[in-house]
Amino acid sequence: MTNDRARYEKALTVGLTYNKRQQWKEAIAAFRIALGEFPHEAQVYAGLGDACFGLKMYDRALECYKLAARYSQGDIVHLNQVADVQERMGQLHEASRTYMAAGEIFLRLNRLEEATDNWERAVRLEPNLLGAHQRLAMTFQRQGDVKRAVREYLAIARILQEQGEQQKALQMCWAAQRLDPDNKDVETAIELVRYGIQAFPDEAAAPAATVEPDAAEETGGSLADTVRQLAAIFEAERQSPPETPALPSHPLEAARKLAQNQLAEEIFREEEGDEAAALSKLERDALIGQGIDFELRGYQEEAIRCYEKAVRGGLKLPAVFFTLGVLYQERGRHEAARRAFLVAGKSQSYQAACRLALHTLPA
Repeated sequence: MTNDRARYEKALTVGLTYNKRQQWKEAIAAFRIALGEFPHEAQVYAGLGDACFGLKMYDRALECYKLAARYSQGDIVHLNQVADVQERMGQLHEASRTYMAAGEIFLRLNRLEEATDNWERAVRLEPNLLGAHQRLAMTFQRQGDVKRAVREYLAIARILQEQGEQQKALQMCWAAQRLDPDNKDVETAIELVRYGIQAFPDEAAAPAATVEPDAAEETGGSLADTVRQLAAIFEAERQSPPETPALPSHPLEAARKLAQNQLAEEIFREEEGDEAAALSKLERDALIGQGIDFELRGYQEEAIRCYEKAVRGGLKLPAVFFTLGVLYQERGRHEAARRAFLVAGKSQSYQAACRLALHTLPA
């Protein structure tokens, strides 16, 4: 053991001992000595965060816990410490996002109970956090917990309806009804959503009483694609799948659905230790999750910024370039869309769709 390491270990031990005695100022002094020897050790920042927390210096504690999470490559203990302080400081939006990220990590570890607990904390702080409700719905359905899965479907429907997406909200109600056909709450929700569609006739393609679920799933734009993606995941494990499943009928639609699936799968892919990347996989995963959430809620520019940051951080997945191409095109950023489609088109999975997309761009 070198002298530097020995001094570090001694200072760390002293700091932790002072923390146990609640001698916070003395602990901080010891941890600073440890940081002087090794400034990138997660355990020191965690201890320093505890000492700052003990002195009610919550902003400093939050900074330390964030560094502990960073240098530990996303240790779940430190992420929960970050979320706890964020919540205590009234940073509810940030805390909900941290709980969401913690849930994703627990899911990758196949610890569904802890994942569910974190997602439920996220929606408690931010009831309209669509991504967390979707994760909960998928998890509950896979566990066979029909009651809670239906509750989450209806929460998703409520959020979509509040966003003015009545038709998409109705599709989520139908998904809940397929799980529990006799549920009176679902029937009530369907009628409420239908009333909303009738109140805005320009947004309804046909009278609500004549719309069938399977037909509705064949219409709509990008959000409908996402609904189909969710429905495909939910219905895959059911014993009686629909006799005529809805399949993408257009290359661009099929490619966008593929990209959505691959981005979601990337979050759960095991880390391969790409040391050359500017961001850790955890940081890239967080950006992907935020991008997906923003895209689902119709915040295209925010989604673009998340995906762009993930790319700069080392994400090379063709799906992200295709998704960026679509978003750029929808925002009228044609040259950026062209560049993104050219990159995505190097992958055989996206060649046909990218060629078609490039033909639709202005010369």
